[in-house]
Amino acid sequence: MAKKSKNKRSSKRRNPAAELTDDLLVEILSRLPAKSVCRCRCVSRRWDGLIADPHHRKKLPQTLAGFFCRSENEGRFPEEAQLFVNVTGRGRPRVHPSLSFLPRLQRVRVVDSCGGLLLCRCYVSAHAFRYVVCNPSTDQWVALPESGYCPEGGGDEFCTRLGFDPAVSSHFHVFEFVIYDGEYVDGVKIFSSATRGWNYSESKWFPEYTISYDQRSVFFNGILYMITGPSIVAVDAEGATWWDKPVLEMEDEPDMIGWWPCFIGKSQGKVFYFSERGIYPFNRSLSIWVLEDYSKDEWTWKHNVTTEELSEKINCKCKTGFDFDDLYYFHVVTVHPDCNLIYYSFGRDRTLMAYDMDSEESHVIQKLGSDFKLEFVPYVPFY
Repeated sequence: MAKKSKNKRSSKRRNPAAELTDDLLVEILSRLPAKSVCRCRCVSRRWDGLIADPHHRKKLPQTLAGFFCRSENEGRFPEEAQLFVNVTGRGRPRVHPSLSFLPRLQRVRVVDSCGGLLLCRCYVSAHAFRYVVCNPSTDQWVALPESGYCPEGGGDEFCTRLGFDPAVSSHFHVFEFVIYDGEYVDGVKIFSSATRGWNYSESKWFPEYTISYDQRSVFFNGILYMITGPSIVAVDAEGATWWDKPVLEMEDEPDMIGWWPCFIGKSQGKVFYFSERGIYPFNRSLSIWVLEDYSKDEWTWKHNVTTEELSEKINCKCKTGFDFDDLYYFHVVTVHPDCNLIYYSFGRDRTLMAYDMDSEESHVIQKLGSDFKLEFVPYVPFY
């Protein structure tokens, strides 16, 4: 009887998880949301070591999780709402859009993302705000000192971008572009988390280059790439090197009326550039280029697809008479960081879609509604 009681007590202390192999544990962890994986590091030293191991982390959810976006509706209070849409379009948001771990202010707006960090504006009043860089996977955040820049005429439509590459450095940079005459780039103020200060650098781009407040960017090899006018432009994290080059189509294009750039992104360790051709809004096509050789600045054409092909999965209008008014609302959201998927919004009801460049097929992710703004911020978790 005593022996039986001893076995019973030992079975209560038995930990089944301890008997799982490392590969099985990593497989289980890979199916959890990023924030849950981060909390699992506290279970034991073994779990912490598995999650921190560079080989295992490649299998954990550090790929595209979804998109921060916002909607505006004058018929509700508050008029502006921030939301998070999962990359699958299904289930509860993998990241809580309120970012409730941040200081409670009037409102928080996600401006940019890079390397798993978010750049936010935390408003203390209608227009007064502070920049905050945070990590939703760990609830860590840091408030930036004021840069001292205020655009002409006030307002809050600053063009500010975030640069962070955890594979290179633990420090991040924030680029705040200084604009004159309401649109032209005069220079950039760059914040470094290493020095905790802002430095100003005068622009060396063409004098009449313009950048909009919602202009997307790519931070790669310590350089911020953007599109402005007919060129791809870049500035390094020190503000010392400024670079610009006309895109390839410009060199042999006799008539630019039917051409315009639309997006720049990063996928599979390379910079992707997107441009549109055609008579707006009809007969348009999307061309995708890849920067293959950075030392020689060589761009290679990768893919081409028409806007009609991108929209054919929305509904049966493609077969019975397409509503061409929807073409006005075509918007490239991002390119998947790990594969040849393009995410875009289409139509007046802001249908979020994905297009596979390999299979040349598109599918609907979710219809968001006309209240949604075309300002999607992709998010990749990072612990």
